[in-house]
Amino acid sequence: MATRLDKERMREAMSARAAVLTRRELEAAGRAAEALVAQLPEWKQARTVCLYASFGQEPVTDGLLRLALDQGKTLLLPRMAPDRSASVRKVAALESLQVSRFGIREPADDAPVAAARDADLFLVPGLAFDRRGRRLGRGAGFYDRLLRGLPRKAFLLGHAHGFQLTGAVPSEEHDVRMRAVVTPQGTIRCRLR
Repeated sequence: MATRLDKERMREAMSARAAVLTRRELEAAGRAAEALVAQLPEWKQARTVCLYASFGQEPVTDGLLRLALDQGKTLLLPRMAPDRSASVRKVAALESLQVSRFGIREPADDAPVAAARDADLFLVPGLAFDRRGRRLGRGAGFYDRLLRGLPRKAFLLGHAHGFQLTGAVPSEEHDVRMRAVVTPQGTIRCRLR
């Protein structure tokens, strides 16, 4: 069982390592991961994808967002309500995204609400992942709430920099696990047992 201190130490270490990445490196990481995601059978078969608009030092996701729209996929993005509850909304154009009070690009308030369970593939950010599908987020539990209770068909794909794939991520029972993790260096299928 992980302690809060274990998680906080890992969050600090991963955040410090990501803090030195340049915009050019973030864009290159995004392009490399995008090429790998586009080759996944789960991506090719997905009709509805729930992605996210990159923020801060995350690999840039704009190319993948555009690819989903260009390929005619239904594109969903998460939106956080003031009470920190999670929902997903349909996005028809990247220009319609608005910057939230947290500085994250999200669907507009009037964007159509969708059901998370309808997404075939979820791209999930994180500060760290391991080969057993465990994920360390920012600590607010947003994605754990959003992903909890999804049908088994939903393909949960972690998205991170290569150094964020680590030996073991501290986890708790309520943490939702990924089925695979993509980094600019490659994609790994997680051992969920």
